[in-house]
Amino acid sequence: MLETSDTLTGAITELAAGNVGAACVLGRIMADPFTGLMILLDLERIGLRGEQIWLLYRDAHGMDLDGFIQYVKAQAGELRRRRI
Repeated sequence: MLETSDTLTGAITELAAGNVGAACVLGRIMADPFTGLMILLDLERIGLRGEQIWLLYRDAHGMDLDGFIQYVKAQAGELRRRRI
């Protein structure tokens, strides 16, 4: 679980869970630090880690970063709506 005291590097390391492909995707997401941080939090919210991130990005979205990000935002938004 991400903590408020985590650094960006620490958060990426935790979410990547040792998967190099996931670490690369997360690094690309952080090109825009504010938006990237929100996506990291969304990934945490929906419970994606390591290989799950990589496979979703590579296989389900054909390595389309924008499509991957939109999917993550939509899934996190759906979870927020269900909790209201």
